[in-house]
Amino acid sequence: MNRLLKRLINRHLSKYDDHQEIKDFIDGIENILEQQKEERVFMDRTLTLSSNEFNEINASLKENLAKNKKNQLYLEKLIAKQNALFDASTEAIFSFNPDNVIEKLNQAAIDFLNLDAKVINSGEVLTCDLFMDRLVNLEDFSKDIQVIRDNELAEVHGFFDTVDQRTYEFYSVPEVIDGDLFGRVWCCRDITDVRKNEALLKHQANHDALTDLPNRSLILDVLNHAIKMGQRHNSKVGLLFIDLDDFKKINDTAGHQEGDRYLIEFANRIQSSLKSGDIIGRLGGDEFVVILEDITEISHVIKIIERILKLCKVPFYIKDKKYYMSCSIGVSLSPEDSISSEELIRKADMAMYQAKGAGKNTYHFFDKELDKIALNSVLIDGQLREAIKEDNFVLHYQPKICLKDNSLCGVEALIRWQKTPNELVYPDDFINIAEKNGLIRDITNWLLSKACQTLKQWEGTSLANISMSLNISAIDFADPLFIEQVFQVIDDHKINSALLEFELTESSFFNDIKSVQEKITKLKSKNIKLAIDDFGTGFSSFAYLRDMELDFLKIDKSFVLGMHDDEKSKAIVKSIIDVGINLGFKVVSEGIESQSIMELLAKEGCHIGQGYHMSRPITEALLFQFAHDILDNE
Repeated sequence: MNRLLKRLINRHLSKYDDHQEIKDFIDGIENILEQQKEERVFMDRTLTLSSNEFNEINASLKENLAKNKKNQLYLEKLIAKQNALFDASTEAIFSFNPDNVIEKLNQAAIDFLNLDAKVINSGEVLTCDLFMDRLVNLEDFSKDIQVIRDNELAEVHGFFDTVDQRTYEFYSVPEVIDGDLFGRVWCCRDITDVRKNEALLKHQANHDALTDLPNRSLILDVLNHAIKMGQRHNSKVGLLFIDLDDFKKINDTAGHQEGDRYLIEFANRIQSSLKSGDIIGRLGGDEFVVILEDITEISHVIKIIERILKLCKVPFYIKDKKYYMSCSIGVSLSPEDSISSEELIRKADMAMYQAKGAGKNTYHFFDKELDKIALNSVLIDGQLREAIKEDNFVLHYQPKICLKDNSLCGVEALIRWQKTPNELVYPDDFINIAEKNGLIRDITNWLLSKACQTLKQWEGTSLANISMSLNISAIDFADPLFIEQVFQVIDDHKINSALLEFELTESSFFNDIKSVQEKITKLKSKNIKLAIDDFGTGFSSFAYLRDMELDFLKIDKSFVLGMHDDEKSKAIVKSIIDVGINLGFKVVSEGIESQSIMELLAKEGCHIGQGYHMSRPITEALLFQFAHDILDNE
């Protein structure tokens, strides 16, 4: 009970202690006060707990508020950054609502639509019509976006051209929340320059850098298309393979830059001779092709060829110098020769080489015989490589007779390919192939080694001091390493190099005259003899007879064989003998097949002869017998 109240009761009501009602009253008050005390204690506890809880909630609210402010600042920065990126993008970006009203666009989009700031700031409603008015070929664009009409949530990608002749690539994606569409974003990238660069790269990839003509890649594509169209319309396609004759002389005399100008001029001339639709291309170097479509008559092809050949007769002026050039042309036809573009080119190429072999400045149509020759060449190529590896070659020897006293004065060593134990292949059937495929150097190396080995073995025999002549390819003679190769073989076998004689064709002197003179000087330093073989059949020039330090002049057998029946052949032989003698050469005649021809040549002053009348090419064993027989007859 409250102490103050209890003190008042004791003071004023103590005399009524025995009074029950008063006592009950006092007890009641006391109980009420005790109950109030308990309620007050409970209330105090409740208030204390509530205050703590409120403090915790308040602290939590303060913490959440701080976090919210931080998140709000982060979102504001993120939105600002996104807006900056949005406006900085070079792509035109539009956001349309479902009613096709533009709700947002960046600076590139503003520039795309040619809008000014006043329109943007005025709050004017911008619709998709502004976008569509910028496009051309709306029908094509409509087809590209048809998928959106079919499915509003579709993503689309495509291209369109604008009225200011620009090309754009576009992407469009829907704006969706919980599956509900609320707009669509369009991103448009200007790819005009990219397309131009792509077109330039494509052009460069398909055209020759020098002449700007189609290159091999594009030629094949065009030729394939022409062949298909020819099959569809039952017409022929002609392919001309054009190779300039002796183009190297322009590069050598005028320089490669002027040679390039010549190629451009030549290409322009051919182009001028063609009709619309015919295609000229450059394969590389001095090789060109012409594709002729819709051929119904072969005479049409021939007319164009003759026109091209005639154009070559008009001189070319390079550095104020006049040049006359010619070309050789090979022709293949589709579908007769092939319906494959690669095959047509290959066969026209083969025909072109046939034209060169016929004397150049002409043309040749492909025929099946050329294919047989090519296949045979491939077959021989593989077999030759095996023959070189297995050392399947032998030498036969044709005696050379001094026409003055019928003595043996030398032999010509002739290589034979021992293809099988019972089959010999002669040089005419494989040397040309070896020259084309690069095997001639290996074969010549074998020939030199075998010849030197044989000369060493002949020392102390009846064939001692007999000279041996070898046929040297013009390709080998032009090889910078040839002289070094010869000297190495001579040193390896330790022979008398004066017993070696090299027979060279006139083509060996066509290239670098100075280099040829240097090589001859080096060979002469070893006392190696040199002969011009088959004189009179090539482009004979008295210049190299005068300038080169040669020893022998060999008359081609074609003139010798005709001496009995042909006065002109006889006159040519006599003239060659006189030239040789007057220039200090020993004159050698090959192809002697009768005693009368032999006597006639001796009468004219020819020094040495060889031919079937004296002896065919024979083995080493038979050569020894031949030498013994001559000695016995002396």
